[in-house]
Amino acid sequence: MPVFWLISAPAENGSKEETWKSLQRITNEISTNYRMKIPDLRVGTLDSLMQLSDDLERQDRYVEGVVHRIEKELREHGGGGAEPTIDGQPLEGFLTRFEWDQARYPVKSALSELTAMIQGLINRTDEELKSKLMDYNSIKSNLSQLERKGQGGLNAKSLVEYVRKEHVIATEKLATVFCAVPKFAVTEFKDKYESWATFTPQGSKFDRELNGVVPRSAMRVTEDQEFELYRVVVFRATEDAFKTKAREARVTIRDFTFAEGQAAVDTEEMTKLKEDSDKAYKSLVRWAKLSYSESFRAWMHLKAIRVFVESVLRYGLPPTFQAMLVKPGKNEDRVRKALAGLYAHLSAGYDKNAEDDAANVAKFYPYVDIEVKLTQEEA
Repeated sequence: MPVFWLISAPAENGSKEETWKSLQRITNEISTNYRMKIPDLRVGTLDSLMQLSDDLERQDRYVEGVVHRIEKELREHGGGGAEPTIDGQPLEGFLTRFEWDQARYPVKSALSELTAMIQGLINRTDEELKSKLMDYNSIKSNLSQLERKGQGGLNAKSLVEYVRKEHVIATEKLATVFCAVPKFAVTEFKDKYESWATFTPQGSKFDRELNGVVPRSAMRVTEDQEFELYRVVVFRATEDAFKTKAREARVTIRDFTFAEGQAAVDTEEMTKLKEDSDKAYKSLVRWAKLSYSESFRAWMHLKAIRVFVESVLRYGLPPTFQAMLVKPGKNEDRVRKALAGLYAHLSAGYDKNAEDDAANVAKFYPYVDIEVKLTQEEA
């Protein structure tokens, strides 16, 4: 998307047409130019214009930021990378055929009122954008977290869909331990797991230790490419000791508490989160398309107000100037030099030879100049 310069120059001999023709003549074949229609807005006092000029630059940057944030969401979620449009109209076409929207922004209103309308709209849009993104990202995060539970190997993924009630023995004395055993270690696990924990019963008349693992309690629950999942029943007094020995044998202990019907609950939650995510996604896209059009339209009106205010401050009253859009393409340096020569008379302190110094180019021009970067790619 190309960059435009929104410039203005005073009417030559009282004729805006002559100002336009002069621009066309001096930039012949090095830029594409468009006349921009700016209505006669209410001027107010000089002090109010000077204050408004400072505010407008700040507001312009803020509005541009909000517009580009909405654009970013549209590119990521709503258009497959396609350029956004204004009610179906390409951005460049909307700008180059700009028409002041009298219904939204009555020209009889004070400039401060017009800018307040735009600021209010963009403030609300910014808050709505933050709110909708927060809601959507929260749902996505919850969905991703639930999906991750079902991913990976048996050493990491949720066991809800594999463990059944008959796999679990839980009493005052006994506990169930689930072990993800690497397939290369299954034989060793079966041979040794019964010896991984011993204990001396409290109040026992015997001094010898007893086996803390229920013999032959290892039951294979399921397997994947790398692991086999076993349940082992142990005495609660030896549960921690068993887990320590198991980890030393490269067995992953899966801390899992069985809950009847949990698989169905998780499935229902997953279905609901997917539905909520889809609804939030579609709602965000619909909102972004509508809000982008409204915000971009407001932004271009703010640009128009800004060039009007700057032109009155620069050229004086009455406001007889011609606003023009210049599309320099790859000829920015040549166009700047042409404009410097054409409008050098507008500022006695301006040296057109300074155009050769890139550091000076960005500082000052003898004509009103406001850059318009339509999309975030150039912003």
